[in-house]
Amino acid sequence: MSETPEISFRSRLGLNLLNFFLGEVIGVAVPFLTDYLKNHHWTFQAIGLATAMIGVGTLLFQAPSGVIAEQVSRHRILTGIVLGVYGLGFSLIPLFTSSEQVTDALLFLSGAASSFFMTLSATLAFSLAGRHRFAQIMGQNQMWNHAGFLVSAMGTSYLIHHQGLAWGFFPIGAGSLLGILSLLLVQKKELVFHQIGKRKTDKKSTEEDLDTIRDSRTLGRVFLDFFRSPAIRVLLISTTLFQIANAPVMPLLLLYLRFLHGGNGKMEWVVFIAQATMVPVAWWAARSSARWGHKLVFSIAFFIMPIRSMICAVSMNTTVLLFTQVLDGVAAGIYGVSVALIVSDLTRGKKGFNMLMGLAQIAMALGAVIGPLLQGVSVGQVGYRFSFMVFAAIAALAAVIFFHSMPHELGGSGGEEKASLPEKLP
Repeated sequence: MSETPEISFRSRLGLNLLNFFLGEVIGVAVPFLTDYLKNHHWTFQAIGLATAMIGVGTLLFQAPSGVIAEQVSRHRILTGIVLGVYGLGFSLIPLFTSSEQVTDALLFLSGAASSFFMTLSATLAFSLAGRHRFAQIMGQNQMWNHAGFLVSAMGTSYLIHHQGLAWGFFPIGAGSLLGILSLLLVQKKELVFHQIGKRKTDKKSTEEDLDTIRDSRTLGRVFLDFFRSPAIRVLLISTTLFQIANAPVMPLLLLYLRFLHGGNGKMEWVVFIAQATMVPVAWWAARSSARWGHKLVFSIAFFIMPIRSMICAVSMNTTVLLFTQVLDGVAAGIYGVSVALIVSDLTRGKKGFNMLMGLAQIAMALGAVIGPLLQGVSVGQVGYRFSFMVFAAIAALAAVIFFHSMPHELGGSGGEEKASLPEKLP
């Protein structure tokens, strides 16, 4: 096997900056939108529908995003397009707040565009790094992504406080533009998928790149092969349960702290602590996955979630409740890195990486829909503390399914999951 070529500083910086600005535009999108629309005399029903359109767009386009990324070889251009659509959708809202229909359509388009972000950023990382350096690159990317979210949260809060709510849209438009410009730093010649798309087999191609070229299955056959794989079924089921248990807990904690008279200062710390924790954890997860294996590191995230929710259920101490956000940051920091690494192992450098990433991201979209619905029902019927117990139970179920049923042969140093895909290719 020939050696994998080195990644230039320019391409590495470009990819890291892209992830920084992705974190920045996503991090500021929804929190201020409700107040902005309320100030423009929208009804609560209209505001709820508008914010829901983001989730609807994301959910409907999550699976197609993987299929489109699988068929398109120019991933830099596609990333630039969806970033532009996302930024433009939010930036135009101040011009159309008098029309609920136009605003809803813009938010839907922005949600649809955001469904491509995780899949395409992971694809670009895989294209640059190959499987052997993928963990390292993903760790760096996720660090920059969470850092972008933190900078965005602080910067947007400052702008809104000093300039008004309309300025909350500025970081989204500016971040989208800067994200597009950062793609210019990523050199096309270093992207493995571009070499594969042109069927080049020069001396820089690694054996795993050639495996992808030799995989002549149709995308329909690849999709069916996914669901013949027990490991892939386990991944999709367990991550969906993980997100259902995770998505509502932070909003529920915010409500609980307000109920306990935690104060607005503590509200801001809920988000800050989690995101600040994710930055070093993403780096640690990437390094530890290469040493201990992807399954073991990902299992840590799964088992942390029920512990976090149970602490929230049994404690009324606001300081202790804030500490649980450290656990949230650890679990989410690992999740962001480990999902892509396991998808890489399960597809083994052949077709389907983008498609499986898209399917895996459906778990996050489903969690954002199902989790809050469960939260609303459980809080209304049985109160905060029992609601935390419900989500702890769901998280524990996800942990047991993943740890017990996911095959152990998922090494970060080149190990392959034996049952991931059928051995015989047409």
